[in-house]
Order: sequence, then C-alpha cells, then structure tokens
Amino acid sequence: MRPVETIMKILFSLALLMLVSSLVGCGPTEKERAQLQYFKKSYQRQTSTDRYAIAPPDVILIKAPQAPEINNAKVQVSPDGTVNLDLLNRVYVAGMSPTEVEELLTQKLETFYRGAKVKVDVEYQSQWYYVFGEAQYPGPKRYTGRDTLVAILAAAQPTRLAWPERVYVIKPSADPDMRHVTVVNLKEMFQTGDASANVLIEQDDIVYVPLNPLAAVGVAMQNLLFPVQPVFNTASGMRALGGG
Repeated sequence: MRPVETIMKILFSLALLMLVSSLVGCGPTEKERAQLQYFKKSYQRQTSTDRYAIAPPDVILIKAPQAPEINNAKVQVSPDGTVNLDLLNRVYVAGMSPTEVEELLTQKLETFYRGAKVKVDVEYQSQWYYVFGEAQYPGPKRYTGRDTLVAILAAAQPTRLAWPERVYVIKPSADPDMRHVTVVNLKEMFQTGDASANVLIEQDDIVYVPLNPLAAVGVAMQNLLFPVQPVFNTASGMRALGGG
C-alpha cells in the first residue's frame, strides 16, 4: 500500500471515530419526537381494532351467552368473505370492523333470541407489520391490534450491535401526507419508566433497529480494509515460499 493511501485511510478512520463520539447516546430530535402524535399509544389498543377491516383468512371469536348455537364459536373467514355459523348459516363479514360484525350478528339473532348480546374478537391472519435491522428475529409479524413497540422488540430481541437510543418506527404510505417516521429512545424509556413513546404498532408499520455508531464504524473500517487483506495474505505466502 502506498504511503498516501495509508495516510488517507488513517484520516478516514479518525474522522469516523470523531463522528461516533458525537453520536453515541444521541437520542431523537424534537422534530422526530413530534412525529409521535401520529402513532397510537399503548392504552389506545382497543380503538386500534375498531377500524380494522376483517378479511380472509382472519379468525373471529364470538361470545353470545343468550345464543348457545354460536356462543364461543371460533370460525375462519372463507375466501369468499363469509363465516359459516350454526343457526345463522353463512354471514358475509369481509370489510367490516369487529363492531360492525357484532351489530350484524345481533340483528340476525333477533329472529331467534330477544335482547341477545354479541361480542366479537379477531385473530388477525391477513395483516402484518415488519421488523428489520439488528434483531435476532426480524421479518414479517402477524398484526394482532395489541402490539406495542416494547412487546415487539422483546420478541424480536435486538442484538448487542443494536442502537437502543434510536429505534425507528415507520408508518409507510403512498400519500406523502400520511407518511410518518418517529425515533424512540428505548434506553431512556427503560431508565425513566416514561412509556409515552411505547407506541402501538399497526398493520403495515415498520420497526427498524439500526446499528449502533461503534458497530457501524467497525463495519465501515472492515469494508475499508478488506481490499488490503488479500495483499497481506499474498505477501505472507510469498515470504513463506521464499523462506523469508
């Protein structure tokens, strides 16, 4: 390696280290924190499911104590958008919210039971959210309507190279006005107990756990020095062959 190249790589490495020192412990900016208003909080989990549109192959669970034929029924939504229920036969539910299905079933039961009350829960099989980055278990995850950021990360298990001070939560959209990105300082949340940033993750949301600055520098330096390794190996081999 020529001296000039060596000096340039050393200077680049020093610049990276200086950058790291300025970034370590760097949490969300005020602008990033302001984006939290577009994400539901953990205590709003019930309202999150109210607007959910049921779709195949979701599973609905029905509680109707006054109607034993369908009480405790657990049925999957068929590809045609219907569920097959004793007494009521096929009922079309695709595109409805759980509340709307409750109202529909209550109305249909009026023919058989006066004053019947129906409660519907959903096992979400048709919607997903996604975990990327420094996690042992990244990838698509089934949306349940009760997925908080802390619960998701506890299951995904960030690696030791993760940056807990800057966890990204992304709400993607084709509409620029509906796209939102916030950054959560998970370490601060654990240290202070302030769960205001423990947002509710909704369908299609993305959780991204980045590399911490030190790890990022390590990767950058490895990539920087990688071309040098074959040269070192070749030189060592030549010395071995020459007995030097």
